[in-house]
Amino acid sequence: MTGTTNDTTIVKAIADLAPMWLPGCVVDTAERTVEVGWGRGALQMSAVVGLGEIVDRCRQLPQQLWADQIEAWLRAVVAEGELATEEHRFGDVAVRQRAMLLQRGWSARTSGPVADALIPFGDHFEVVVFIGTGTDYRRLTVIRRSMLGLGDPDVPSPVQLTLDQISDLRPTEHDGFSVLSRDDDPLVSMAVVDREKLLPQASIGLGVLLGVPRLSTVAFCPADAGQATADRLARFVADTYRDAPDQCSPDLFWLQGDRMVQVPVTLAKPPTVVLPAALLPSPRRTWFRHLVQQLFRR
Repeated sequence: MTGTTNDTTIVKAIADLAPMWLPGCVVDTAERTVEVGWGRGALQMSAVVGLGEIVDRCRQLPQQLWADQIEAWLRAVVAEGELATEEHRFGDVAVRQRAMLLQRGWSARTSGPVADALIPFGDHFEVVVFIGTGTDYRRLTVIRRSMLGLGDPDVPSPVQLTLDQISDLRPTEHDGFSVLSRDDDPLVSMAVVDREKLLPQASIGLGVLLGVPRLSTVAFCPADAGQATADRLARFVADTYRDAPDQCSPDLFWLQGDRMVQVPVTLAKPPTVVLPAALLPSPRRTWFRHLVQQLFRR
């Protein structure tokens, strides 16, 4: 069965099954959309949603599992519409968008029947979009993003809104390395995205070793700071990650400009960093790092 035929078969299955679960919904097989409604009493609303996401999900499953997947997705779409209506009650949704840097795969592991709005960020992280609602952050899905009109060109960027909110962060020195942190603020992890301002050393010389053990904590040191400092940083990252309510990643990374690679850390107690050869100390690098540190302290 070809991909085109399979897609057509899935769309037909949705058209046959959807009215059974959501009476009144309308599936347009030509446009590959479904119109669903929600509301209470006189307040009734509806939205037309593309079927691309559910078609993609079903394509990866045996046909006998399609029905359950389609039902879960349709009911989730209705729930998304109800959430979109509720979110307007808290003010302008567009300016309440925020973004968090999370370990890659977090969204896939934790999302429900509809996909989150996210932006890939290298091989190790992803940027997931949320909506601030009161004191909480509610993950934004692709479907609700469309319902709320947040994909329009004139809508503020959730990344820029977040970077503006954490622009006042300043590093504190901790046992030879630096820490950016703010209690109960899961947006701090986005400092890695705004490295030109918040991690300027990442673009100088050999860059930095860094860890993001919590959404509220980023720790880093010059990449050529030496074995002892790297080991202390790795221990801090491991200890901070353990049992944290806002875990991000237990790993250590070498960030140099736009290049980020994972640095191996042994499972020994205490852990030891396996530094790449390029980061092993040399007299010239030690002198250069000392000069950079003096410049940043002015």
